[in-house]
This record gives sequence, C-alpha cells and structure tokens, in this order.
Amino acid sequence: MPVYWRFLLNPVISPNRLELTSLTVVITFLISISFLPSLAIAQLKPQSLKIGVVNSEALYQAYPEFRKIEEKLAKEAESMQAGRQVWIADMEKRQGSIADKENQLKAGATTFAEKRKVQLQTEIDSLKMDLQQRYNEQVTSEQEKLQTRKAELLSGVLESVNKQIDALGEAEGYDLIIDASNGTIVYARDPEDLTDKLLRRLKEK
Repeated sequence: MPVYWRFLLNPVISPNRLELTSLTVVITFLISISFLPSLAIAQLKPQSLKIGVVNSEALYQAYPEFRKIEEKLAKEAESMQAGRQVWIADMEKRQGSIADKENQLKAGATTFAEKRKVQLQTEIDSLKMDLQQRYNEQVTSEQEKLQTRKAELLSGVLESVNKQIDALGEAEGYDLIIDASNGTIVYARDPEDLTDKLLRRLKEK
C-alpha cells in the first residue's frame, strides 16, 4: 500500500503577539522522515523508478486553507492578549515595587549600613526572580494553548493534503514523491521496512 506522512505542528509565539512560524516550516517538519529514503530506493529498479516532486512552500502560498488558519490563529492570539489586563496590572505593580526598592538602595548608598544595603539588594533580586518566573509561566501557558488550538485547526487540512498526495502517487504510478523545498520524501510505493534485517546484521558483528 502507498505510504504518506502527516504534518507536525510547531508554533512560535511571542509574549505580546502571535508570531506564527511560516506554515511552510510546518509542512517541512510534517513530511520529514528519518530512514525511509534508503529503504524505498533500495527495493526499486533504477530503470523503472518514477519520481515526482511537490513544493511545500508553493503549496502554502497557493492553497488558501493554510492562510485562513493562520489568520484565525492570529485573531485568537489577539483576543488572548486582550484578556491579559489583570495579569499586566499585577506585573506592573510588581515592577513598581522593584523600582521603589532600587530607588531606596540608590538613595541610601552612602548612608545605609552595609547590612541594610545587603538586605535591600536581596529583596530586589528575589522580586526580580519572582517576576521573571511569573512572566515565563504566562508565556508558556499561552504558547501551549495556541499550539493545541493550531493542531485542532490544521488537522483536517493536513489530513486532506496527505490523502491527496497518497492518491496522486497511486493514481499516476509514482514510486517516490519528494518535497522539492527540503528534499524529504512525502510518498513511497510499498516500501519494505528493513529495520529487523539491519538489527540482525548489527548484532551479528
């Protein structure tokens, strides 16, 4: 039976706005495989090998469903950012506390006892560490939510793309179909899995 591979999702989202990695990159990861090229080619006769190519970058640019999903994700990210107001207010309050203590330390640089200066600096360092931790937790939470949502939105489109690659390869008798944008194989006709044979050879050495 023909073989095809599904796409993977890998969004990159900044803390202030959605910065989707190009869905071209998404497609690149989604159709990548590790050992199949050698397995597929090994069992095919060179003179009968029929190879086709697709270009994932061109597919992304030409197929409107990908752009629709990207736009929808961007809107959802904006909506998420609009709901940050409580968190932003809390972060600003904490930053204000840090600034106050830094001002105290600066004002008392020549009058405070060394013990008091050490105490203030310790408090400042602790508050900064806590602030950074809260920031990281918020960013991570937003990234995970958007990544999950992206997977939901893309699943149907990516499945359709893979099915059409499968159908195209089978209908037109291709042995291999390769993504021209990255060189990975997206379709192979009846590949033989040589893993067990390879393992036996390695164990015999």
